[in-house]
Amino acid sequence: MSVSERESPAVESYVRLKALGMHLKAHGFTTHHVAGGLVVRNTTSTARSCCGVQGVSGDTITCRPHEDDEGRCWFFTSWQQPIAESERITDALVMIKGYLGAPA
Repeated sequence: MSVSERESPAVESYVRLKALGMHLKAHGFTTHHVAGGLVVRNTTSTARSCCGVQGVSGDTITCRPHEDDEGRCWFFTSWQQPIAESERITDALVMIKGYLGAPA
């Protein structure tokens, strides 16, 4: 196996996360890339922590093959829950807005 073949899944993941990040930014989220993922934050969240304190809601999204979908790339939450197939950016955006809340 060549080096380029080993790197292609990581490159594909990065490109898909980059596209998702652009859409999330357009909808008011803040994002930044970290090794293997995309940190997404809703800085205007009205969500409250278990202590009742209002704060920022956020998650680190990853992109990897989904074993239950013939190895197609999917976006996943930091707790390994599937969000949407990586080619379905709008579906991923709707799901992320659902659990992080829509920025004001």
